[in-house]
Amino acid sequence: MKLNPRMILTAGALLLACMLVVPSVGLAAERSVFGGGPADGTFQIVANSIQTYGSVKESKVYRVKAQSSAGSIENLHKVNAGKMQFGVVFSGHVHLGRAGNLKNDERKYEDVLAVAYLYGSPAQLVVRKDSGIARVKELQGKKVGVGNAGSGAFANCEIFFTHLDIWDKIERNAIGYDDAANAFGNRQLNAFWLFTGFPSGAVTLAAQTNDIDLIDLEQDAIESGFYEKYPYFTRIKIPAGIYQGVDRDVASFQDYGPVGRQCRGSG
Repeated sequence: MKLNPRMILTAGALLLACMLVVPSVGLAAERSVFGGGPADGTFQIVANSIQTYGSVKESKVYRVKAQSSAGSIENLHKVNAGKMQFGVVFSGHVHLGRAGNLKNDERKYEDVLAVAYLYGSPAQLVVRKDSGIARVKELQGKKVGVGNAGSGAFANCEIFFTHLDIWDKIERNAIGYDDAANAFGNRQLNAFWLFTGFPSGAVTLAAQTNDIDLIDLEQDAIESGFYEKYPYFTRIKIPAGIYQGVDRDVASFQDYGPVGRQCRGSG
């Protein structure tokens, strides 16, 4: 039996899937590659979990191989090209990619299908409590961890910071969450950005070595018209007490998912 759609999971995150051939009973099990993300991220946890899930692991018809990647953007590219059969991708990137509106990329990624919604993924911007930094634009001239290249975190940081006209005014460090938390702890970074569920292990790690704070992102988003331009982002509050020393609710935004689920496979 042959299934045509190329599929994705969006996260905030969707599962995307590509063309998948399921072998007839009696033939060797077909391997499907499932694109996750960096080793320290939620995307890879999802991929690893699917690979070891009971009915998947025990199937004689198909098997799934979790594969690490840079994250959302790489997964979208590879699922669309058939180099991965499944991958976790932010719904906003599915939306932009289908329309040919990804940053510096006019290609249209239409050979994908959203399979399932996973979770809302909120933006988190970590600074030191004594930094005096309360707004995103106050990062000008500062060293900021923006997520590793090819990841959803990096792409969404670029979208938001470019919208606020700050992207080219910071010293960008394209590194993963754990590396960013360690660099932040060693005072090699003034701030670092995440786009993941909370509580994040990286932020928890940073809070063990520094008194941290989270920047309120909603004020900048509202005042700049961010939600009108990018309607797949929705408001969220990170509750007080999630992280040591952050004793108030912090307003932010998340990639929620509904827009990404509108995509269709090309057949």
